[in-house]
Amino acid sequence: MPAACAASMLDIPMTESTAQFMLGRFGFGATSSSLSRAMGSTPREYIYRSINGQSELPKDVRGILNAMPINEPVNSIWNRLGPGGSDRDGVSDPEAIKQLRLHEQQYATASMQAVILKMANGDNPGHEALLAFWVNHFSIYIHKGQNRLLAWDYVQSIEHAMSSDSFEEILRASFFHPAMQEYLDNVRSISPNSSAAKSAGARGKLLGINENLARELLELHTLGVKGGYTQKDVQELARIITGAGVFTPNMQDRSLERAGVVRKKLFLFDPRRHDYEEKVFLGHRFLTGEGLDEIDRSLHIMSMHPDTAWHISYKLAQRFLQDTPPKPLIDVMAGKYLTSGGKISETLWPLLNSKEFSQSIRNPAKFKEPIDYVLSAARTVCGEQAILNAEFLRSTLADMGQVPLMRSTPDGYGVTESDWLSPAAMAKRIRFATSVAAGRVPFAKEKYANKDN
Repeated sequence: MPAACAASMLDIPMTESTAQFMLGRFGFGATSSSLSRAMGSTPREYIYRSINGQSELPKDVRGILNAMPINEPVNSIWNRLGPGGSDRDGVSDPEAIKQLRLHEQQYATASMQAVILKMANGDNPGHEALLAFWVNHFSIYIHKGQNRLLAWDYVQSIEHAMSSDSFEEILRASFFHPAMQEYLDNVRSISPNSSAAKSAGARGKLLGINENLARELLELHTLGVKGGYTQKDVQELARIITGAGVFTPNMQDRSLERAGVVRKKLFLFDPRRHDYEEKVFLGHRFLTGEGLDEIDRSLHIMSMHPDTAWHISYKLAQRFLQDTPPKPLIDVMAGKYLTSGGKISETLWPLLNSKEFSQSIRNPAKFKEPIDYVLSAARTVCGEQAILNAEFLRSTLADMGQVPLMRSTPDGYGVTESDWLSPAAMAKRIRFATSVAAGRVPFAKEKYANKDN
């Protein structure tokens, strides 16, 4: 296809069939109102709104979200229930501890339900689909450490960064959030050469570096498992990010200030735990004496690495085009990523312009993940009626193996047919479809939405 023709595809108003496809691929299925809104707009306009626009929710859905415990500001939740928080400090009675754990579980359940309600009901389906992609790419496990309390704020932080249209900003939102620091154990990573480690050593306690977050930053979040980095780069990055961690309510702000600790909301950088010696990371030299700035620099280096451009382009194409996207297309997408400074929209334009995408519109062949399958059924059944039964949807997705924030490993849920196609999985889909066809699925019943599991 000539380049001029390909370029114009982005700006041709969508027909009903094209809009229906876009709402199913960059979204969770069409309703009459979402189809009407998408028709006549161009693919470029649809993606721009997906990246930059928020989702409006029906009044009933907003009411449910506002009544959930996660509607409380995260600082308030953390100050009460975080380590050393006012509701937790000094609690030793077994029954009181049990109640605290039940309370934490309420936050976890509400977080999962809230994500599902937004995905099911948002009037900007492309936004919800891209947000789900990034939350899965920077995956956390809601039951690790204190993430039951932090997960919803983590999702909101990713969503806020997404509007920048910048991969680097989304990476930063993930890295600097306490949920990621907690999930991949960076809160326990301390340089053996730091003042904190030496002080602990004098008391007979050995402290050291944890490489988990550094490894996943390179292997999963940026360059990819086949990227051009070495084990030495993992070790050097682990040294660079020492000192990064999480503020807890039992810390004293005055003491932190005296120690030179930098705090950004619940994230903190503690120089007493940091490795200030010289490092070489991905061929870049980090001089002696640098602190938080070298974390910023390392995130930028990883964001703009050619292997990151290819890895992110491949993952976007695999999720929104086909399981094995063609290498020439990924090369073009990666080139646009680099020349645009990591803009997500610029990376997606070649995908939407490609002959493969046009073929996919005419002959959709992408196997639906459980979330797509269940939510598209809910949207079809409910139409313009709000989907309120978040607990039913959560339990159904749990049965199918894909609840948001519940992937226990940092690689996120798979997006290919082989990840989800099996006799057992198909049997579950058939049972679900049979129940839907028989009218036995209570998608719109609010009374189940806030029940705990």
